[in-house]
Amino acid sequence: MARGRRDTLESAGLATQRPLRVVASGTLFLTNNLGLPTHPERNSVVRAHSVSKVRGGSASTCLSILAQFPAVEASLVVPLGGNEEGRRIISELERERVNTRYCKVWPEAGVPSAWVLHADDTDSRTVINNNPLPDITHEEFISLVGPLLVPENFAYLNAPSTATPPQTPGAPSGAAPPRPSMSNPNGPATARQPTNSPAPVDWIHFEGRSVKTTLQNITGLDGLARERKWRSHCVFSVDVGRRARQGVEALVPHADVVFLNRHYARAHSPQYAASPRAFLLSLTGIAPPHALLVAHWGADGAAVLSVPTKEYFQSSGWVEPAVPPLPSPLAAAQDARTRMNEADMHSVRTGSDFWAGGGHETESSSMFTADLLSSTPARRGANVGVRLASPPTAKAGEAVDEVGAQDAFVAGMMWALSRRLLPGEPYTPSAVGSDAAVAGAEGDQRGRWRLEECLRFATELAGRKARRNGWNGLAEEMARAGWFEPWSMNVA
Repeated sequence: MARGRRDTLESAGLATQRPLRVVASGTLFLTNNLGLPTHPERNSVVRAHSVSKVRGGSASTCLSILAQFPAVEASLVVPLGGNEEGRRIISELERERVNTRYCKVWPEAGVPSAWVLHADDTDSRTVINNNPLPDITHEEFISLVGPLLVPENFAYLNAPSTATPPQTPGAPSGAAPPRPSMSNPNGPATARQPTNSPAPVDWIHFEGRSVKTTLQNITGLDGLARERKWRSHCVFSVDVGRRARQGVEALVPHADVVFLNRHYARAHSPQYAASPRAFLLSLTGIAPPHALLVAHWGADGAAVLSVPTKEYFQSSGWVEPAVPPLPSPLAAAQDARTRMNEADMHSVRTGSDFWAGGGHETESSSMFTADLLSSTPARRGANVGVRLASPPTAKAGEAVDEVGAQDAFVAGMMWALSRRLLPGEPYTPSAVGSDAAVAGAEGDQRGRWRLEECLRFATELAGRKARRNGWNGLAEEMARAGWFEPWSMNVA
């Protein structure tokens, strides 16, 4: 299996591919976990049997994981505290190859923190939050990312960090220039490399935390990108978060890739908790016609629904590492197509199976099942079920980091989809209303990662993160598993 994975990636031209330039906007905070035998009563003293501190925030965690992979330039846009602890966090991010020059630092302010009291006797959790930092406003966001997105400022990004950037159009007067990055003091390297993309970045990711501000940010950048003719060369993605924030659905129509999860689905309706299929289908009415809807389902796996090609793939729950691997994804797919009896499948020309939620069921929790519910008739005339090997899960008794696993899943999908699948048709606004969707789906597939391979990669990455503390070395684990060559790793 390892050799098959490596062959797939080497054929994608990884060694010669230009860097993936990612910008993520969201939050960063510290979580202090205290394990207690029982919840403290009033005026009582309780001794904690365990204490731990971890750094959280979806956007920052995603970039810390993404930056470990080959050819990634990650830039973070979050509010940061400027006190001693805040400066330590900035240094940590830079060591992890996350560019913090576009963050807003509040001098001498503290770091947003949460204290989680976990009582053993009731298995309850009490959370105490403290956030001394205001959220970044839309005007501040434009001021911060302006030097990165405006072509007139590209020369500044490659100049010494002491240079003064030109004023960004639309930015407040007197806006402070972005701080130099310790991980790359001369700015992003991509501007010094020849590239066919007119976009200043390849992927812009948003946390759906403050809906009103995020909507202003994403629509503002969308308008700028369309005006500058690079909208279809950059992916816009949104993570709706684990809570059903009021109005967060307003972000979905503006995103090319939407990341969802079981907690958000359950908040909408209990009927969606069992399977992501019905939940994803319920969103096709508000999603753009070129969108990818991606759902992380915790220990039960994940799913992806392609709106333009009407493909649906679902991964099962994680399995023990001892499960023997199956052949590589492409080999398994070809073998499955050869052996399956097409007489037992629905023709895609009937069309109803995709929207009705039919298809092949997962036979075992130790298998990865992908259901191709509908596809281009000119290429495939039937639904296809492909069985692939699943990633490992936490062993019995091991703690499962579900939040960290979800962040790792998002990072894994972003990196895997960028392997010559995104940005590109049919998953761009320019593909709507033309034959581009068919051309993109049926064109030259050499070197591309298929959707089912992307889902498999991200699910395995999430499984590996769930059974460990921290995220350092995750990409190295994936390299040892055969997904790419270790020599192509980013080295700090």
